[in-house]
Amino acid sequence: MRYFILCMCSMFSILLLSGCGESAVEQNPPPPVQSDNSNYDGPAAQTEAIQQFKLSFWDNVASNDRCGACHTAGDTAPYFARNDDINLAYAAALPVVDLSDVSKSLVVTKVAGGHNCWLASDSACADTISQWLRNWASTTEAEAATITLVAPVIREPGSSKSLPEDSGLFSSSVYPLLRQHCVACHAPNAPQVQSPFFADENVSAAYQASQRLINLDSPELSRLVRRLADEFHNCWSDCANDAAVMLQAITDIADNVVVSELDPQLVPSKALRLDDGVVASSGGRFESNQIAFYQFKTGEGSIAYDTSGVEPAANLTMQGDIDWITGWGIKINQGRAQASTQSSKKLSQLMTATGEMSVEAWLIPANVSQMGPAAIVSYAGSATERNFTLGQSLYNYDFLLRRGASGADGLPAFSTADADELLQASLQHVVITHDPVKGQRIYVNGADSGVSAAPEAIRNWDDSYALMVGNEANGNRQWQGSVRMLALHNKALTAEQIGQNYAVGVGQKFYLLFSIADLIALPESYIVFEVAQFDEYSYLFNTPYVINLNGDSLPQDLNISGMAIGINGKEASIGQAWIKRQFSLAASTDLSQAQVLSEQGTIIAAERGVASDEFFLSFGQIGQFTNVRTGISVATQQITMQADQSADIGLRTFAKINASMSALTGVAQQQTAVANTYQTIRRQLPAADSIETFVSAQQMAVTQLGIAYCNAAINDDAIRNTWFAGINFNTSPDQTYTAAKKSQFLQQLLDQLMPLSASSVALRNDAEAELSALINQLSQCTGSCAPERSATIAKAACTSVLASAELLLQ
Repeated sequence: MRYFILCMCSMFSILLLSGCGESAVEQNPPPPVQSDNSNYDGPAAQTEAIQQFKLSFWDNVASNDRCGACHTAGDTAPYFARNDDINLAYAAALPVVDLSDVSKSLVVTKVAGGHNCWLASDSACADTISQWLRNWASTTEAEAATITLVAPVIREPGSSKSLPEDSGLFSSSVYPLLRQHCVACHAPNAPQVQSPFFADENVSAAYQASQRLINLDSPELSRLVRRLADEFHNCWSDCANDAAVMLQAITDIADNVVVSELDPQLVPSKALRLDDGVVASSGGRFESNQIAFYQFKTGEGSIAYDTSGVEPAANLTMQGDIDWITGWGIKINQGRAQASTQSSKKLSQLMTATGEMSVEAWLIPANVSQMGPAAIVSYAGSATERNFTLGQSLYNYDFLLRRGASGADGLPAFSTADADELLQASLQHVVITHDPVKGQRIYVNGADSGVSAAPEAIRNWDDSYALMVGNEANGNRQWQGSVRMLALHNKALTAEQIGQNYAVGVGQKFYLLFSIADLIALPESYIVFEVAQFDEYSYLFNTPYVINLNGDSLPQDLNISGMAIGINGKEASIGQAWIKRQFSLAASTDLSQAQVLSEQGTIIAAERGVASDEFFLSFGQIGQFTNVRTGISVATQQITMQADQSADIGLRTFAKINASMSALTGVAQQQTAVANTYQTIRRQLPAADSIETFVSAQQMAVTQLGIAYCNAAINDDAIRNTWFAGINFNTSPDQTYTAAKKSQFLQQLLDQLMPLSASSVALRNDAEAELSALINQLSQCTGSCAPERSATIAKAACTSVLASAELLLQ
């Protein structure tokens, strides 16, 4: 984050102020303000292609704070931002752009390298320019989705060091430095919370958070060292000295770690790190009507950039406990990421103009127990006023939209079917579309969910709301999970376009070319994998194929079997999807084209992080080389027969629980608050009567339903007076629950909610003792308790009995 300090300086003084942008204040007054270079009054575009260049690219880069300050006629070539003749500007731009692969355009690579970026992130500037170029290319030529493979640097799989599972070495070397100097930010309870929490008071948690920042093979390349040495981040004395101290601490760990030598029996390919691979193109997405786009590439800081290229950029500022995910994404633990109301206004303007919209996201919900609905993406002013919200309720995706006959809250929600359980705690592509003619639809992983809502027009949107991710404005609709990509469109995507975007995938992907040239005696031969960081703990290896970059054919038959993935000098112990597979390619097979070995993929656990993990392939057989493995195998699945005997007790299922609570309390199942609670948590209640299926989440649902019934019962004058004749709940607890009145209250409560005397019923004396202790505890207030607290205590005691095992078990 950049901080700008307003410096008030005397006009007669010459001051050198390092705090004012770290530069000297000039003696001479500033030059007159020049007119904005983007004000164009030259000749008209001669062709439609030139007009598209102006609208998509020139209008965005020609301002003085971007390229218009230099790349104008007579200033700095090339003159693609000149404002005297758009036709000449077009001619000047063509040599520095590549519309068939915009990522290779010179204007993109220059900005990505730090040239005149107008944002705090070079990658965000490069992505934004790339989007402008794609918009330009969309009516001239499509961006190529093909990848040009380039031979990697040959690296032998060698010895490597891995951090030990135990945190002992870390706690005696690096951790004291982090705990002493970084605790003000990098701890969960810090005054200014910043992830990762490598200064956590829990040394095990701190060790886990710091592992990807430590490089044992090259300690000087560790992120903890580079932040001090190169970026001067939070130095506690002299940055060079502090970096040296941190370097020595990491070196102490490295010196005490045993090296993992490569097993000489292995038949290995050459080795690669992730950044040795060829970056997969991000092209192929349908983006024609995209008005906000977040890829979460930055990886640090507190801003997630909108790189849609549609101004103004609705950048998201992260607030609370939010972590960056390596491989692009954010993980929301608590808090939200929010755009300004001013930049969010474009959503209202552009979506209401078309009457259509699509919310597209790649998500990983943290669990399937979130309710509310928890707000994943919301353009809203509060939990009750919104333009739209994409939310989660247990296994359902919900969509709330201000439209037609709905109120300001966008209710009723449009949701996936309960029985389908489409929302899962895994990576999912979710698209919500709204069309005033075709209505609303929800797509999950490229497939139509099968539910739809009747067509209604978008109406009465409020353009003063803000776009938020992870919560609502008042903070009471917290969603937990990871967002890998978010795109907002002002048109309803078609099923074909959604399928296209799903097929492209998400996140940073590479093609890793593992050299097997010396194993099959054919130069420039490789087995290629598409590899991506699946999450911060693992890598996804997918679809291996054989190729020869010289375009040669196989001189003889090639048999491959027992192929395994190795990491950091050893074969991975899990995730070996191809170790039992055999592949055969006949002599004369043309390797100029990819020869796919398998469409299968697998997950490999990360060890030292993306900058340091080194991969290779090993083989049971390839060509003339063989290796009889003894150290790795595929575990046999153990199947255990269910015991003949089952428990003597069971669970009441959801409908029985609801009916039993209604019968005991006298509150109708149709009572509004009770019915709403039941519908919300019904799927969290037990669905089977076997005691072996019980989990803690079900008890929480029983408790919630019990609270609803007890709240309704105590608030109902007739029910309350029937239960507790002679007890006044309008006085303070010390008067309501005197010794005599408390005994009377407990007898009446237990008579009502524990009416049976079966052998399984708990002893009344034990229940009374527990409830008496609860009432005593809740009756203790600082000073004196308010009268209304007496009714609250009654509800708590009621819930304790109603939601207990007495009702749940049968």
